[in-house]
Amino acid sequence: MKDKTGNREAAQGAAASPAVDMRMSIPALAKSGAVAGIIKLASAGLSFLMFVAVAMVTNEREFGLYSATYAGASLVSFFASVGQQSTVLRFWPQYAGLGDLASAHGLMARAILVALAGLVATSLLIVVVGFLPFVGRGTPEWLPLCVAAAVLSFSLGWSEFTSGAFRAKNALISGLLPRDIIWRAATIAAVLALRLMDVKMDAVTATYLTALLLILSVVPQTIILVRDTSRADRGGLTEGQKQEFKTVTLGLWGVTSLPPALGQVSTLLVAMILGPEAAGAIFVADRTTRFVTLALNGLNQALAPQISAAFYSGDRAHVQRITSLAALGGSAIALCVLATFWMFGSFILSIFNPAYATPTMRATLVIFGIGATFGTACGPIEVLLQLTGLQHALFKVLVVVNIVGLCVTTVATYYLGPIGAALSIAGTVIAWTAFGVSIARRRIGINPSILGLSLDRIGLVPHALLRGRT
Repeated sequence: MKDKTGNREAAQGAAASPAVDMRMSIPALAKSGAVAGIIKLASAGLSFLMFVAVAMVTNEREFGLYSATYAGASLVSFFASVGQQSTVLRFWPQYAGLGDLASAHGLMARAILVALAGLVATSLLIVVVGFLPFVGRGTPEWLPLCVAAAVLSFSLGWSEFTSGAFRAKNALISGLLPRDIIWRAATIAAVLALRLMDVKMDAVTATYLTALLLILSVVPQTIILVRDTSRADRGGLTEGQKQEFKTVTLGLWGVTSLPPALGQVSTLLVAMILGPEAAGAIFVADRTTRFVTLALNGLNQALAPQISAAFYSGDRAHVQRITSLAALGGSAIALCVLATFWMFGSFILSIFNPAYATPTMRATLVIFGIGATFGTACGPIEVLLQLTGLQHALFKVLVVVNIVGLCVTTVATYYLGPIGAALSIAGTVIAWTAFGVSIARRRIGINPSILGLSLDRIGLVPHALLRGRT
């Protein structure tokens, strides 16, 4: 309950809501990271097979249109949820760790409403774009593709939010399974069934099938989240908490949207400049590259609430250790995957379509992989800056680096084709992750890269940097 000034009674809140220990030991965190890594590995494999299956029931042009539509829907979904999947990861561990569960549930309710409002508004905007005659000129399926993309964008954005909400509560498996495993497996099964019946699909039908199966996959997750939030003893947020929510949301909205959006923009640029066939090949290379970051992405699922809980309790040494260890483990896997691309890249691409197995596309895949490997060696830099109050600094870096990167990508794609796109995109990833590590070292004294692990071991971090830094 609140008094008339809107401030929560500390003693009453402490009695009603005992502190929740959100932190894990290194072995427990490693175990959770391993579980998340296994799920992400299965997810990456299923994602690979899902696009292979769609390619089997579509021709080269339709798969190119599907790829561009999927990329466009993904691009919009990153912005549509207004960064709420990261907002809950930022605040829930902080409030719950302090024992303020009323504020934690109040924050969750607010995040649900903001995410839904953003998703509905952006989906309607996509439909409006479908009616613009000058945008889709030359593509007869433009309006149906836009409507299908609106449905897919909503489902992608909402599933990402629900996953973040469950992970914030340390419900890692429940948060990851619906989107990462169930949806992809269901889509593969449905498409293979159509393949056995010798049914060919167009891009619109394939997009609708993908979106509707995702919606069905997250229905149980949605019911549980809404039920638990509505039944909880929620307290209204104080004016200070509301202002912090707004400020942090604006920063997180940008930093959670720009990095993944760049990957989708690259596919759209190639589609506009080189045509849908080339877009399909680039889309395949981009999606395949995600195997490089697989281990780190899996660890990030468990790391996020731990970083928030440890940092705001003052234990920056713990944050240093877990982030640099994640960089080390992720880099070892990334190098193995990169070597696989170098040796078997043409064969991997040919699984989708024999036309993709060219020296140019193999080189494109390897270049993508080099950029992703460097980013992995920098550790969970994006998550670290998001959850330690440096989201605005990260946002500034992302805006500048990505604007330059997109301009370079446009020119390089026009003159050098897929190789140019790969070089510029990989360079952009290398630039922003390197700047991000520099910001973390200067502002909070934490180096999340593999170099941070060596500094931590020899005692340079955190004794000189972490003590008393704000």
